[in-house]
Amino acid sequence: MERRNFIKSTCQLCLLGAAGLAFPQMLSSCGTTKSSVYKTAIDQNKVSIPLALFAESNVQLVRPEGWYYDLAVEKREDGSYAALLMKCTHMDNQLDLSSGGFSCSMHGSIFDKDGQVKKGPAERPLKHYRTETQEGNLIIYIS
Repeated sequence: MERRNFIKSTCQLCLLGAAGLAFPQMLSSCGTTKSSVYKTAIDQNKVSIPLALFAESNVQLVRPEGWYYDLAVEKREDGSYAALLMKCTHMDNQLDLSSGGFSCSMHGSIFDKDGQVKKGPAERPLKHYRTETQEGNLIIYIS
């Protein structure tokens, strides 16, 4: 085997080996950053989720049936709830939860936990939905 072919083959083998070692780690790190999404039906322009969900965490991701975007629902310290559409107001990209708010992976917009723009290119805040509690459930009015 020529020296050039030997080096080429060896380099390819090293790259494949490195990719094989790194790929499972990349997959596992992807899985840990995503929060679970509570999926629910829409009934008369309302979504209902059990308040018991908030025993685990003060923030829950909710996906109404047929929607592409999730709602981020937060139980606040005063006992009230806030529901925000996780849709970037710049180019309609699904947002990710980040420390202290939301981030857009498309162009880097950052929103605080109240949906206000902290870094553009987005210029408008996130859409808020009215909420109320009824019989152990949180009702989100999505109209």
